[in-house]
Amino acid sequence: MRKTLLQAGCLLALLATSCSRDKYADLNTDPDLVEVEQIDVRTLFPVAAQALHTNDFEAFYDYHRNIEYWIGAWVPLGGNGGIITRFRTPTSASNYPYRYENLYTRETMGAGGAMVDARKIIDKRSGEAREKLHHIRAITYIPLAFAAFNVSDIMGSLAYSEAFQARYTTPANLTPKYDTQEALFDTLNNQLKASVAILKQTFPLEQDKLGTFDLWFRGTGTESTNWIMAANSLRMRIAMRMLKRKPAAAKAIIDEVLADNVGPINSRAANWNFKGGSGVANGGNYNLATGLSGQKASIDFMYKTTDPRMRILYEKVALTKAQFDTYQANGTIAPGEVYQEYRGRPTSPDAVGEAATKFYFNFITGSIAYVSYMQQAMFNSSVGAGQVNYPVITYADVCFMRAELAARGVTTEVAADWYNKGIEASLADYDQWGKEANVKGYTALLPAEVNAYKNHPDIVYNAAKGIEQICIQQFFNFWRNPNECWALMKRTGFPSQTGVVFQAEKIRFNGTEVAMPRRWSVFLPPISDFNYENRKASVAAMQADPEFGDLTDITGRVWWDKK
Repeated sequence: MRKTLLQAGCLLALLATSCSRDKYADLNTDPDLVEVEQIDVRTLFPVAAQALHTNDFEAFYDYHRNIEYWIGAWVPLGGNGGIITRFRTPTSASNYPYRYENLYTRETMGAGGAMVDARKIIDKRSGEAREKLHHIRAITYIPLAFAAFNVSDIMGSLAYSEAFQARYTTPANLTPKYDTQEALFDTLNNQLKASVAILKQTFPLEQDKLGTFDLWFRGTGTESTNWIMAANSLRMRIAMRMLKRKPAAAKAIIDEVLADNVGPINSRAANWNFKGGSGVANGGNYNLATGLSGQKASIDFMYKTTDPRMRILYEKVALTKAQFDTYQANGTIAPGEVYQEYRGRPTSPDAVGEAATKFYFNFITGSIAYVSYMQQAMFNSSVGAGQVNYPVITYADVCFMRAELAARGVTTEVAADWYNKGIEASLADYDQWGKEANVKGYTALLPAEVNAYKNHPDIVYNAAKGIEQICIQQFFNFWRNPNECWALMKRTGFPSQTGVVFQAEKIRFNGTEVAMPRRWSVFLPPISDFNYENRKASVAAMQADPEFGDLTDITGRVWWDKK
């Protein structure tokens, strides 16, 4: 895309009647001036959004073949025995998770290159052209911070502070040093804080707007306010990761964000969310494996508590009650089983061969199984001819963060209030996303359903088990943001096998418990790598922490994920 823009800019420069011979000579000497004078800097913003949310290999490998299994989101027809090796080594066509290229190379320049390029273009301008772009320049730090945070979250150290500079340095800096995760989190927090300060400023000249070039907020609401809230919310998310390592610093960030006169995201209308068009997540690598069902423990809990999100995430079982009775009577279905309209499969590979559960993994009659299949339209727009949503940070996310922080005593807010607001927002989000995806059998959410769910005995907030209740709500809320669901499980330990609200299943393979992966594989670069020394040093520094483990041990931990 950037190449196309430069070509267009050059053509305009050559054809413009006002382009003097001297000007042409300047442009020929310094081609970057074409960008400065001819490129609408706003056109770089769609590059970042597309890089971060339209990578079909990320969907196919990182999520659908790895992380979704690790968090127990779904189970294949034959059970998890065939994919258990992925709990030791990610299945992928790359040494890196594909979010790595989202930051550095996707859409030719990655989210990082696009946002840095936008700033460089702005910085080369002068006068009124530059003075109208203070807000847009400040906003560039926010998607970039998210992209870097997202990669570091599962890989640790990252080239950031000195990255994206090769084109702008003489000689070209092809060997950027790596930031430790601790240093990176500090840098991102400071950059986000600085962006908020600039976005609050009033400048002599009216500031240009991204408008519909912003594929997250799409020109709705007040642009500067949207991005202030997004930045503040991302600061809170980073602080939540830091709580075990640097609790005082994390609390300082949280207190500062909550004391801010704009604060974090404060309504569903302000959700930081990417809504794909008709060509996004459309078939191909977005097709889910055949016969995927939901997880039994999750569906059973949702069914018991009448969770309205259940019908958005899962289809009803195709087996009728009459068929169920028939096949239970002839011994196909275990005698202790009770019919439900929604059912999932156990996630443990050993469950396939156990009498009480083996029937979940076979067809009961013909091609009809007694399980709820995933609502594939939520992942693949070609299924329902609808739209797929990719939430970054939502109001529901913020409500649950505030509830958890209050329940843990980090803040003095009322945990129950934010817990209930989070539930209301999450139910409304999934209702909207299900409608826009055109899921099978969509039925609109009713106020009575929301009230019934909030008043269910297992859902009503109880301070004695409040932290677990909040974390379980986050677990279900993050179903459409699997990286955050995974992070929640690592950060809090919920769902837990010993939970009093919701009990996680023990994953057993040949009688041995299998641990959930906690990071991506890391490897030493080849000696031919331009940046060999810096990359090798970053790996050695991470390995100095015994919790990191061997390079390929994906049950090891990055810095924030402290035991």
